[in-house]
Amino acid sequence: MNRALVAGAAGMAAQQAIIDAISANLANADTPGYRADRPEFAALLTPDGQTVGTANGEGRKLFSQGKLETTNNDDDLAIDGEGLFEVQTAEGRAAFTRAGNFTPDANGRLRLPAGASLADVRLPHGTTQVAVGSDGTVRCRVVGKPGEVIAGRIRLCAFADNPQLRLGTDGLFYPTQASGKCYRGEPGAGGVGAIKQRCLERANVNIIGAMMAVLSAQRAYEASAKTVQAADELLRLANNLERS
Repeated sequence: MNRALVAGAAGMAAQQAIIDAISANLANADTPGYRADRPEFAALLTPDGQTVGTANGEGRKLFSQGKLETTNNDDDLAIDGEGLFEVQTAEGRAAFTRAGNFTPDANGRLRLPAGASLADVRLPHGTTQVAVGSDGTVRCRVVGKPGEVIAGRIRLCAFADNPQLRLGTDGLFYPTQASGKCYRGEPGAGGVGAIKQRCLERANVNIIGAMMAVLSAQRAYEASAKTVQAADELLRLANNLERS
């Protein structure tokens, strides 16, 4: 086994994985609640235990706080701190998200663009104004009723290991055995964050940092490619010597 060739090829694959992850992060920089992806790698070992490169591993979602942006839309919600919104998919499955760009439907459900609805909340018919309290209670002003009507209560959720949640093709997170138990709590208490109404949380992507990382990965890719070229040239010379 030509270790230089293996190391160079592994380096190229690793840097390509980094570039792909950063590209996906940048493409979703304006997606509400998007969690940035960080690729992780394992050591590539020879039979005698020496490291010759890296092997691609599964990416890890980062659950750091994203920037909060004021929208002045009553239906927009953001989490300032730890926690996830619990939603129900069209199939009735429980899922979780940091996105809060909800829109009420004809049945009073607050739905995300993909169709999942916020759990435990339903706006009465004729709702003209919505207010979310610090404890997650949703109160509405309804046509024909003098006082406020309680439309439900939002609880935030957290897992023992959030990065182990599975990201579905619908952009929602689903529990896994590795993510551990789901804890539900009142916003602003028990270690979970506060709910900010009329705000959206943007993706936790540092655009400048991501661009710098792309340049660094490209240089590292070129260096690995030169290693592969050098190893290939040495093999060619060795083959010519054997023939002569």
